[in-house]
Amino acid sequence: MIGSNKKNFQFSIFNFQKSEGFTLIELIVAMAVFSTVITIVSSIFVRTVGSQRKNINQQEVLENARYVLEIMGRAIRQSSIQTANGTSDSLDITHPVKNLITYQLDNGQIKETSGGITDALTSPEVLVDGLSFIVQGNELSTKPRVTIVISLNNAQPSANANSIKLQTTITPRN
Repeated sequence: MIGSNKKNFQFSIFNFQKSEGFTLIELIVAMAVFSTVITIVSSIFVRTVGSQRKNINQQEVLENARYVLEIMGRAIRQSSIQTANGTSDSLDITHPVKNLITYQLDNGQIKETSGGITDALTSPEVLVDGLSFIVQGNELSTKPRVTIVISLNNAQPSANANSIKLQTTITPRN
């Protein structure tokens, strides 16, 4: 019985020594396939992160533009228009509480001047490329309309975001 175990043990050692491993070519091919897959996956990841950053930057610019248009729209609806008919780069309105309010573009920011105090409506991360006001019907017989055309971009040059152009038309209630 001891002799038969010895033969089995020798037989298993013999099989272990005869088992085949990987050749150098097989290892190189496996490493090439693995590194190709890793390169593809990491490039997809990098593009996804870049795209996400661009979308977040555009979303911030769009949210800021909506905020500015909402602030100006609320004030215009409650006011009377002082700016003459036509296209202008600033808008003067008479507000029932704040009196004379002027909206204009100054150094890439939309600013509101009221009572001698000037406040920036846009955040420093947003660069306003263009702002124009189109006033129509500012006569006694018709109700005036103000069309606001605004073009914004992210202030960071590395943001790689497209310019956003928005337009809205607002009519005062009075």
